[in-house]
Amino acid sequence: MAHAYDLDEYVADLWRIADAGLAEPEILDAVGPLARRLAGNRGLLDIRHYPADPMQPAGLHLLHEEADHSLAVFAITWLPNSMSPVHDHGTWAVVAGVSGVERNLRYARIDDRARRGFAELKLKSTVDVGPGEVLCMRTGGIHAVRNDSPEPSLSLHTYGRHINFATRSQYDMATGTMRPISLRVSGAGAG
Repeated sequence: MAHAYDLDEYVADLWRIADAGLAEPEILDAVGPLARRLAGNRGLLDIRHYPADPMQPAGLHLLHEEADHSLAVFAITWLPNSMSPVHDHGTWAVVAGVSGVERNLRYARIDDRARRGFAELKLKSTVDVGPGEVLCMRTGGIHAVRNDSPEPSLSLHTYGRHINFATRSQYDMATGTMRPISLRVSGAGAG
């Protein structure tokens, strides 16, 4: 039986990539295939182990985080027929599908950024991330996540920094306002 790529190996590879001094696009190119490989380890990510949080559109289960809050890895379960607010992460992100489909609505900021607390956004693309698929987002990327299915979906998310310890914003499309955002997280060191 072939060896299953595990979380410890993944974290070691993340540190190897971080220590290489790569630019962000190169980091994303290197992490994407590794995240896909880890997401394929069915022994690590089983939807029964990561229940969704009914108080928000998803359940976030922290799998790994460094003491300085860098290189955070989450298993995220999206509730059926749910949608996250439009938001950014304040760090780079790699999403690898495990089960179901995570639909990402990606937005471009089209205002001149002159007004504090205001952002005008335009939908630029929709990307579905299902099992074996990966989406990489640079720092500052803005998106919303939907699960249009009647079943939960599960995905592996890797961030350059724990999302509750990065400067993040939630965007209100109706008013154009933006405000800080944080989420409830389960797992050791959840922040």
